[in-house]
Amino acid sequence: MLRMECDDANKIHGEIEKNEKIQGNVFVKNNIDTVQYMNENRLLKYRHIFVIDDPAETIVSRIITDRSKTSADIYLEQQLRTYNWLKEKTKEDPIVIDSNGLNRDPTIALTHICEKLNLPFTDKMLSWPAGPKSIDGLWAESSYNEVHASTGFRTISSTKRTRDTIPNHLVSLYDAALPYYEKLLTHSI
Repeated sequence: MLRMECDDANKIHGEIEKNEKIQGNVFVKNNIDTVQYMNENRLLKYRHIFVIDDPAETIVSRIITDRSKTSADIYLEQQLRTYNWLKEKTKEDPIVIDSNGLNRDPTIALTHICEKLNLPFTDKMLSWPAGPKSIDGLWAESSYNEVHASTGFRTISSTKRTRDTIPNHLVSLYDAALPYYEKLLTHSI
């Protein structure tokens, strides 16, 4: 889907559904800020996985250079709102996984995800060849250096970022985002 670089949500939904008929299950990585443009009825047909990050990690990795950013730019509030909407509409709990848990033990995390999706787990999910992928989007060249260098899940750093370790000018941003993260974390597998 990323190859399409398309801003027509109906065309994207059509491609997802076409590929699903051909291949069976289709995995689509989507950023939460684009979900608002998607067709609600079609969104309800899909199974959703929310990958969340501690805001201390997100703030430092994405926002440290731009002081004009707000907690809305971390998207945790929007993720929680979308999670609650999906739960209300489908009467099912969408899958939530904390990225630290995924990186700490990808076998266990992916096994749980596969069980919830009624899909078989395979060790092939744990590694991949380094380098660019055909599904990379336009932003890959500038943003995917680490991803392209990787061949598997990264080991968790022993120096976890916390409120006390982020720059002072980002603490209020962290404080605003933390409640949304904590709420989503209560649903994490």
